[in-house]
Amino acid sequence: MGFSINNITKDRLQSLIKHNIWKKDCPVHYSRLRIVEVPFINFDNKPERGELMVLDSLSESVAMIFEELVSIKFQIEKMIPMEEFKGDDILSMQANNSSAFNGRLVARTNRWSSHAYGCAIDINPVQNPYLLLDEELRLKEVIPKAGSEFLDRSNHRKGMVEEIVYIFAKHGFSEWGGSWEEKPDYHHFQIPWQEMEKKIS
Repeated sequence: MGFSINNITKDRLQSLIKHNIWKKDCPVHYSRLRIVEVPFINFDNKPERGELMVLDSLSESVAMIFEELVSIKFQIEKMIPMEEFKGDDILSMQANNSSAFNGRLVARTNRWSSHAYGCAIDINPVQNPYLLLDEELRLKEVIPKAGSEFLDRSNHRKGMVEEIVYIFAKHGFSEWGGSWEEKPDYHHFQIPWQEMEKKIS
């Protein structure tokens, strides 16, 4: 199926700006971003192609990750450009969309997300939800709500990411949100912050 890596064209840049995905105050200039078209196996077990926007120096690693995911027949429901959701991360998660770059802040903070650096990828957010916990680590909210059916991580079903954590780690995305005790984020993979700082400098 193969992959391709492309620069952001002027027309695509205008689309990103129009849909609130890239803006001038983003921590990474659009010229450092690449569109990686990758193969994946959908939930009907059929081959598809999608795209992920990532930092230029990570583009080949991302391509290799998805070639490996196809080789083990790991299933992804959809991979739609964030323009379809106007940069709204919640809508993207509710649609079970797998995505990468988004010039947004970390939810409920004023800090840039690792997605705003093109250094993070989200996979099947419904099967791999984000858990909002209170100070005593008790569950307050499941995001997206449909992810409530997947809280038992020992009950493995298609699209759940535990079996592919090692593939992401092998290619540099060694920080998995599912290992975060205070804010489990099962769909989230990123390169470590210290590595991120080196790559964008």
